Amino acid sequence: MKQNKKIIIWPIYLDLSRTRNEGRLTPKEFSVKSPKASEIVKAADNLGLHPEIYQNKVHPSIWWEKTGYVAIDNIGPKSDLLRRIGKEIIRMRGGKQ
Repeated sequence: MKQNKKIIIWPIYLDLSRTRNEGRLTPKEFSVKSPKASEIVKAADNLGLHPEIYQNKVHPSIWWEKTGYVAIDNIGPKSDLLRRIGKEIIRMRGGKQ
């Protein structure tokens, strides 16, 4: 039986204050200011993506910040999942980025 691999979501992927060259992967309309791994977990859980959080991990490009990351089920293209998570975080924040 084939196992579905997990997709890693770092908060930097959704950070509105970062440029594409600095690591943001989502368009600005699906990005939020200073996303936290805990917010990503809540959004992914609301979307039924079975998130697993890994605290105190560092992204290689921002090694001085222990942001952690979230692993979610691989049920489609990463870009689509990131947009859905970004949209859900914006909804959870009351429509504010």
